[in-house]
Amino acid sequence: MDINGKLKNWQVVEKWEKIVGSNIARHAKAVSVDSENLFVMVDNPAWQSQLFLMKADILKKIKKYDVKIKDIKFRMSNGHMGRRLHGKDK
Repeated sequence: MDINGKLKNWQVVEKWEKIVGSNIARHAKAVSVDSENLFVMVDNPAWQSQLFLMKADILKKIKKYDVKIKDIKFRMSNGHMGRRLHGKDK
């Protein structure tokens, strides 16, 4: 993938809250992309399961940005990331 493709994919990270809404964004943060994957850190297992079930709908919204992302990888965050997602990071 060329640099323009990578930059296009990166816009999904920057626009994550707009794509999924503020409620989901409080619990899940897009942190990185590669040529075909979006990597999202999630603050608890319940949200990870819920987002997995919502993956197809989220991917449809992402496709509107004309990107090459084909999958979303949801990962549990460590304790520090969880506090930051909730605005409690010191």
